[in-house]
Amino acid sequence: GLLPVQVSEEFLESMFAEIESNNEAEFKVDLVEQTVTILSTGASEPFEIGVYKKTCLVNGYDDIDYILAMKDKVEAYEKGAKNRELNII
Repeated sequence: GLLPVQVSEEFLESMFAEIESNNEAEFKVDLVEQTVTILSTGASEPFEIGVYKKTCLVNGYDDIDYILAMKDKVEAYEKGAKNRELNII
């Protein structure tokens, strides 16, 4: 998947400056740590991502895979809902 991240204007400017000075500049986007790093300088900046999107990207899930990964929790919830219905009646 494609991971669009938002960094500060200052960090973005330093990324572009690095590209201008080195057309083979390399950057590391670490999804697990939620950081973008300019490899030649070591400058790094964190970025935000929602838990759902992060989980899907890290595990290669689509929406259905995500739900299936939570099968035990869904079944437990459903069992609890049925028990609550029986107690109400």
